[in-house]
Amino acid sequence: GLSAAGEMAGLLHDLGKTEIPAELLNKRGRLTDEEFAIIKSHPKKGYELIRNIPLDVKIKEACLLHHERCDGSGYPFGVSGNKISLYAKILAIADVYDAMTSPRSYRQALCPFKAIEIFEQDGFYKYDLKSLMTFLENIGFSYLNNSVLLSDGRKGEIVILNKLYLSKPMVKCGEEFVDLSKFPDLTIETII
Repeated sequence: GLSAAGEMAGLLHDLGKTEIPAELLNKRGRLTDEEFAIIKSHPKKGYELIRNIPLDVKIKEACLLHHERCDGSGYPFGVSGNKISLYAKILAIADVYDAMTSPRSYRQALCPFKAIEIFEQDGFYKYDLKSLMTFLENIGFSYLNNSVLLSDGRKGEIVILNKLYLSKPMVKCGEEFVDLSKFPDLTIETII
C-alpha cells in the first residue's frame, strides 16, 4: 500500500547525498552555482544507487523526483504537474517541511506554524494541493491544545484551527481568545 512504499521512499529519498562531499552539505553561507549544481545532482545519484534493486517503481520514482515541483520550478528535470508521481509529490512536501523544521548550520529550526505559513505563501503552485492541505491540516491538528509563545511575548494554548489559514489558529491567552487570523503581524513564535 501507499504507507509501506511511502515509508521506504522516505527512508531512501536522500540516499544520493551519500555521494555529495560532506563539507558541501554542511557549508555555512551561500553556495556557489557550481556547488548548488552538485547538491542538485543527489536525486539522480540516489536513483542510480537503487535503480537495479528490486524495489517498487513508485519508490524509485519518488527518490528521483522528490525535488520536482508542480509548477516546473524543481530539479533535476524541471517537469511539472502530472509528470510527477503522487509519491514524489507527497515526499516533496514532507521533505521540505522536515528541512524547514530542522536546525541547519546557518539557521535555527523554524516553528511548525512558520513552516505552515511559508507553504501558505508560496506552496499552492509548487505542491499538489490536496496532499499539501491534508499534510498541513494534520500538522495543525497535532499541535491542538499545545502551549505556545506568541511573537508579542504572550503565552497561550492553541484551541481552534482556522482551516482557511492554518498558520493562524485561535489561541487562548489567559481568559482572552486571540484569533491570529485577525492580526497579520502576530504569529506563533514557538511551541512550548
